[in-house]
Amino acid sequence: MPSRFDRRTALRVVGSSVALALAGCGANRGPGESNGSANGTDTSTPAPVTADDVAFEASATEPFTADHPARIRAELRNTAADPISVFTGVTPPFTSYLSDGDPDANRLVLVPEVPADESPLGWSDGTDRISETVESGCWNATRDAVIEEMGAYTAVAPGEALRQRYAVYGYQNESCLPAGTYAFGDDVTVHRGRPGDDAPESEATFGFALVLADDGSLSVERDEATIGGDDGSE
Repeated sequence: MPSRFDRRTALRVVGSSVALALAGCGANRGPGESNGSANGTDTSTPAPVTADDVAFEASATEPFTADHPARIRAELRNTAADPISVFTGVTPPFTSYLSDGDPDANRLVLVPEVPADESPLGWSDGTDRISETVESGCWNATRDAVIEEMGAYTAVAPGEALRQRYAVYGYQNESCLPAGTYAFGDDVTVHRGRPGDDAPESEATFGFALVLADDGSLSVERDEATIGGDDGSE
């Protein structure tokens, strides 16, 4: 049974699925050549990932209309010269779907745009399909969200990015959401190299706020990413 943290949110812990890649063997070296240790194994430790190594962005891509909810996109780009690995939920780069705040307050829910059988979001009626109401262009999810907490490492090559689109719904609100700011934050684990590499891990926090204007338009204000410490260092 899912454990219910409040009257409108349920969480089912399914487990952590970590995909690990085997580290490649070092190339053979001739007499007199060394790669850093007596047994020919490089023992240097990669530097931790810092805020200079990644760039997180969030942006509004579509407004609320009578035909569809608003949509946003999140992106995490590797700006370093080396691959990095990111441990997060199944819809990277952002997997914290409910806005912050008191469970009895007005809130938003992000629904990742993935096939239903791949979505970590289910609903309290036991279906994968969102139960929704639409009134005057206001889209609301009407049932408790059930979130399957699954995780995996994803390798991101230099210059490449993880991207995901999300539909934006009010979360069990009885009417249109009032104008205001709705904050989201997510914590992930990052390290330099590929999954399975022996490298220092750092905790990273990414966040943004969705700003709903009086006219119903939606904009995004991104928070500064923090990795390790407030200055992006361990």
